[in-house]
Amino acid sequence: MTGAPSRVLPDGVGGPGTRVTVEAVPGDDAAAELLRTRQQAELAGRYGEPDAGTFEPEASVANVVVRAGGEPVAFVALRDVSGTPDGRGGTHPARTGEVKRLWVEPDHRGRGHARTAMRAVHRHAVVAGLERVVLETGTLQPESIDLYLALGYVPIESYGHYAGHPLSRCFALDLRAACGPGVGTGTADETSATSGRLGASIPRATVGPSEPASVAAREVVEVRPVPWDDPDAAALRREMHETSSAVLYPELFGGLDAAGGFDAVDARLGDDVVTTLVAYRDGEAVGCASLRRPAPGAPTDALEVKKVYVRPRARRTGTARRLLDGLEAVARERGAARLLLETGIRQPGAIALYRSLGYRAVLAFPPYVGDNHVALCFAKPLV
Repeated sequence: MTGAPSRVLPDGVGGPGTRVTVEAVPGDDAAAELLRTRQQAELAGRYGEPDAGTFEPEASVANVVVRAGGEPVAFVALRDVSGTPDGRGGTHPARTGEVKRLWVEPDHRGRGHARTAMRAVHRHAVVAGLERVVLETGTLQPESIDLYLALGYVPIESYGHYAGHPLSRCFALDLRAACGPGVGTGTADETSATSGRLGASIPRATVGPSEPASVAAREVVEVRPVPWDDPDAAALRREMHETSSAVLYPELFGGLDAAGGFDAVDARLGDDVVTTLVAYRDGEAVGCASLRRPAPGAPTDALEVKKVYVRPRARRTGTARRLLDGLEAVARERGAARLLLETGIRQPGAIALYRSLGYRAVLAFPPYVGDNHVALCFAKPLV
């Protein structure tokens, strides 16, 4: 790959009065090599070893360097992985690219440079005829996960040599849906980002699709506090398990019978619950949600959102939002400083809903730290 003319961004993008440029450089560019080396060093510090994935910058579709005031502050690369093994017994589809080695210098984070680099690499992907880009990061880099979600990426099954790795989380962006001016733009603040290995994990599922709600739909939903063992709440949790959790994440429930079955596990979970809400429409129970005290080792100033479920026929009516708003009100009354929750990679609608309500990715907290390759943890500050 040969160098390309610099793209100059408006003053102030990297800070007041700072001139920011974006340039595609050769693979052996000195600044690019320096930034890649620092990226690998940071990953080694977080994970005990650098990214084990192979990367040849000279074979990249693009190597992008972002400069602020002439100083190299960010790097990202793009390679074509079309038709290569996906680590799951198949191959990556045609016209698939992979984002590699995203890095922002620590002293320059929080200024939008990661977004600038990612948007540039998306443009290179479109020019190269790619229709989809994938990437891998890890659970010890929640800031990276949040950046990718904000840019429109959705979680996918881990691929390549990352497949099944409990510390890896992989994402994809459909460029055909996202392309155009501002491709891949998002809404959350960028703080720092690195694509590569990362770590921690978690089980189980929560909500259904995200649901923009009309005022009329919100008005017909009544949310009531009930005991954990309330028949309507118990029936909804069982339905959630049978139709959602066990279907989406069958690998997580192999030991359920040995643990006493659903009823016994559900009863034990209720021991730490501080409130349960059930949503009704026209007298019918259509959704539930609970709050529980944090597990040992989790932040003690928090409460954890559990068992958020809305029946399919009541989704996209604002019911989940009403339930989550109700839990937040209870948490504030109890003086909690934040809300925690865990969900899985196979529920992009649930993740979008939580992020729209102010939840952001965080390091895994107990009881979800362990050998699991599908979970994501989020938190929302209340103070």
